[in-house]
Amino acid sequence: MDKAMRCEWSYSETVNYGMQQNQVPLVKGIVITNEKEDEIRGVTVRIASEPEFVYEWSKVYDVLPAGQSFDLGAIPLQMSSTFLGQLSERITGTLTLRVMQGETELLQERGSIAVLAFDEWSGLSILPEMTAAFVTPNHPHVSQVVREAADILGKWSGNPSFTAYQSKDPNRVRMQAAAIYAALQQRGITYCVAPPSFELVGQRVRLPEAIFAHRMGNCLDLSLLYAACLEAIGLYPLLVFTQGHAFAGVWLEEETFSESVQDDISVLTKRLAAGINEICVIESTAFTEGKSISFDQAAALAEAHLQDPDQFDCLVDIRRARAAAIRPLPLRTTTTDGWVIEPPESVRAENASVPELLDVLQKPLEVDSLPQATRQKQWERRLLDLTLRNSLLNFRLSKSSIPLITAQLGDLEDALAEGEEFQMLAKPSDWQDNGRNASLYQGIYSDHPLAQLLREEFQRKRLRVDLQAVELERRIVHLYRSAKSALEENGANTLYLALGLLKWYESPASEKPRYAPLVLIPVDILRKSSRLGYVIRARDDEPQMNITLIEMLKQDFGIGIDGLDPLPREEKGVALKQVFNAIRHALIHVSRWDVEETAYLGLFSFGQFVMWNDIRTRADQLAENKVVASLMEGRLKWQEPAGEIERKLDEDHPSSLAMPISADSSQLSAIRAAAGGQSFVLHGPPGTGKSQTITNMIANAMAEGKRVLFVAEKMAALSVVQRRLEQIGLGSFCLELHSNKSTKKSVLDQLAAAIEARRVPPSETWNGQAERLFQLRSGLNSYVEALHRKQPFGLSLYDAITGFEKAGEGRIWSYSMMRALIH
Repeated sequence: MDKAMRCEWSYSETVNYGMQQNQVPLVKGIVITNEKEDEIRGVTVRIASEPEFVYEWSKVYDVLPAGQSFDLGAIPLQMSSTFLGQLSERITGTLTLRVMQGETELLQERGSIAVLAFDEWSGLSILPEMTAAFVTPNHPHVSQVVREAADILGKWSGNPSFTAYQSKDPNRVRMQAAAIYAALQQRGITYCVAPPSFELVGQRVRLPEAIFAHRMGNCLDLSLLYAACLEAIGLYPLLVFTQGHAFAGVWLEEETFSESVQDDISVLTKRLAAGINEICVIESTAFTEGKSISFDQAAALAEAHLQDPDQFDCLVDIRRARAAAIRPLPLRTTTTDGWVIEPPESVRAENASVPELLDVLQKPLEVDSLPQATRQKQWERRLLDLTLRNSLLNFRLSKSSIPLITAQLGDLEDALAEGEEFQMLAKPSDWQDNGRNASLYQGIYSDHPLAQLLREEFQRKRLRVDLQAVELERRIVHLYRSAKSALEENGANTLYLALGLLKWYESPASEKPRYAPLVLIPVDILRKSSRLGYVIRARDDEPQMNITLIEMLKQDFGIGIDGLDPLPREEKGVALKQVFNAIRHALIHVSRWDVEETAYLGLFSFGQFVMWNDIRTRADQLAENKVVASLMEGRLKWQEPAGEIERKLDEDHPSSLAMPISADSSQLSAIRAAAGGQSFVLHGPPGTGKSQTITNMIANAMAEGKRVLFVAEKMAALSVVQRRLEQIGLGSFCLELHSNKSTKKSVLDQLAAAIEARRVPPSETWNGQAERLFQLRSGLNSYVEALHRKQPFGLSLYDAITGFEKAGEGRIWSYSMMRALIH
């Protein structure tokens, strides 16, 4: 054997049937190093196993370069499903790697591998996500449990259907999980420790047929069984591992983690917290025989295991593992010839009533034939948020909203439209003490005798909110600061008074109502004094219809509602009754949907919808701009003149550019390029004069009679340039379209200031100074040209001086040459 060859390889020290079924590479990498001084040609690399749990693999390589390493990468070894499927006990196998040249063996490496039984779990130390392979939702015994659970669910709710997440109601999802728990509880399974495995890592797993044949299982067996039943009815199960224990969990919302395995306990505990209600965990051993533990008690027991973070190992998200192509183990049956693996088709045929798992590897042929989305369509999708994350479609009562108690929405809108201010006050303590419900004073309950109290408060310009004083103070401060911050940083108002909510459902089977605001009045929060507290008043902006909702109804439900953008008006303000009736009429045949005449103060953002609407309705006009057209096409739509930006600056007459602020050569190049209509990107760290350069660009464009739109992400960038323009006397010609200057009155005042600005006649002094500067520059340039002009003998004065300096002590200088160069 040639000692001048070295091999480094990495392989999994454990293998089982689940790894074979899910294409887990056994040999992860091989690096062969030829340490000879000569190359080796015609090399064959072979890998074989003993016993034959792996089919022999070989590959020929033309040459191994001398003194170099050759990386073979991961090796596509094929493991024997027949051998692994019939294995009932763990064995120790050997993997042998040989490097051959003809019949000569150059190198041999051997490795020991633990080959696990069909039903043996490798543990958490080796690919913990492979635990999902032992969750078998298509098993016939699982379908029997699901059938029994359906009867239980029907007795509880009157509806035996397992609708998974269609209802959008976490309580309905929890009830389905509880029905599975109750069905398993009726099976009388006895708790039993793990079966004999004779290994230190992992353990034997009782699959459903073993559990129900012997009516025994441990925490892992029962958690895998419970997870299989949950997955069979379309829910997304979890497996949670703590030190020496395992239990199950389930998503109450149609969601998954970003990774199959999570070792951070906080991702679980945060979703278990009261008020979040996204995940439920269940102690699986609680449904064993001899115990009378309810589902809620089992959930409490499971949560108790999470009290000590140090005891937490990890959790496995089964749905996320399925998306990573980890498939469940097939059904294995015993015959006279030994163990037989049934093909997946027969399992599905016997279990046709159980929903099949989504095959994430299978892609419909139609997908490849779909036209590629254009840039414009991609922009529209990103800008138009029609998901439940958008508060304009899924408004929820949180710290960013304040519920008002009022039965006079129309009167409130009219008063705000006329400039009235209203004080925000907490719910009176006597209303709470008397058990009076705030809903009595809203919408259809406005005829209730106690609503007279609200009318008297309204006449005194006081609005009551359905919050206690402490909570009102906290929320109104949060709204005040958030709205102020948004106005200062982004120049957009986000504080609105929502009048009317649409109660809607995502599907006919959905049981969880969603709420979307209808009419939104832009308002300000003012702190008058410590006695008056906070007051609200309408901003000098137009009320808006929730056009995001209108578009969602059109796209998702085919419901078109016209005539609401712009909003219909009456004598004093918006015709709210007409708006509400128009929506009710459009939804007259949609069951359970309705308009609730309530009011909420909250934070909403329309900015993205406005941009979406511009792109969608004005795409042709936008494409007339060469920059926008290039962005839409994904390639330049014009040809920039080569070297235009690099042209000598001194060739331009100073009067060609109007620059009221000093600029260096790099800034001057940018200003000249902008004046020439060139498109470019100007980079520069803080303090390099970008704002001065932009100010000069704007001033020069104004001198040429052009209009300039200056846009920045942050308001601070706009303010710096605005201050510089004011310092050079151009402030009155700037129209601010952000912050508190975006109101109608402010815009009109700014236009008036521009009209009344004093006109300054052109100064002859400017032309004279520009000419004098041009002459001085030309004189200086003549010296530079003379310094670098090539003489008949091939050198310039600059070259001669440079050579003289380089010559050092050995330099010889000709006076006549120097004189010739100078003259």
